[in-house]
Amino acid sequence: MDRNTCSYWLGKLGNLHVARTSKRGPAPHKPLMLLTVIDLVDSGNIVDGWVPYDVRLVSRFRDYWELVLERQRNQPDIPMPFHALGSDRDRVWSRFTSDGQPSSAKATTRLCNLDPNLFACLLDAGFRRQARKTLVTIYFTPREQVMLCARLGLPVPRTAEIRALREQAVEFKARQKKGRDSRFKSDVLGGYYFTCALTGYRLDTDASYIVQAAHIQQHAVSGNDDPRNGLALTPDAHWMFDQGLWTAVPRGDDLLVHVAVGRLSESSPHGRSLAAQDGRPLYFHEHARLRPAAEYFAWHSRKHRIEI
Repeated sequence: MDRNTCSYWLGKLGNLHVARTSKRGPAPHKPLMLLTVIDLVDSGNIVDGWVPYDVRLVSRFRDYWELVLERQRNQPDIPMPFHALGSDRDRVWSRFTSDGQPSSAKATTRLCNLDPNLFACLLDAGFRRQARKTLVTIYFTPREQVMLCARLGLPVPRTAEIRALREQAVEFKARQKKGRDSRFKSDVLGGYYFTCALTGYRLDTDASYIVQAAHIQQHAVSGNDDPRNGLALTPDAHWMFDQGLWTAVPRGDDLLVHVAVGRLSESSPHGRSLAAQDGRPLYFHEHARLRPAAEYFAWHSRKHRIEI
């Protein structure tokens, strides 16, 4: 990693061509897209500099957008920054269609190739941390900075505005919690490749998905935002888990589903059955990078008094 090159790119990230208004301040679309891409590099989802417009990118961007919604008050046009960051003014990447042809419009840009020098910098953890700090401090309001720093594990800036927010302890803590919740959701769903750990069912489009991020150890009790305390589950599997109708038990290298069969009655004309999952290992997609910690299931079993 060349220091001069990385210094150049930090300067470039701090001087993006963004729209600004007196009411809303700097538009967050481009910096949020860059934070999204940095996360995907960090998690190993971008390994060669190619960035596809897919559910991993879109879902993570949407989770970030929730942190600026109070200021923006609208839903994001996600293809816009994906395309615009390849403009002559910013040029962080080159833009292509889904079949690899150069793209000149946001409607057709579905694949981008990071500038090789920027990608080399992004492979360094220290640069990623500095890039995140640069983006957060320049393009976001103090309230947004609190949430983003909580999400990214960064110290909040030492400014007069942040000190004033700290004095509003309830709001300050609420914003920190929102940032941590946002990270938990992104890390869990992406970590399980948007695939249900109970059934193995996966359904997503380029903009949405069916699974939810579930806590194993109840968050309201523990405040535990460790991604290993999470499962990606379809809404029905999530509800059944929270009701204590099933849990998982470690057996060797596997986590086996244990159904509390005495607590439920079920029927389905298509043969769908929770009881049929009993004894099966939790399902992890071949591209999943996350696994739950067995000790959290022990808490879950005790909480719901599930006899193992």
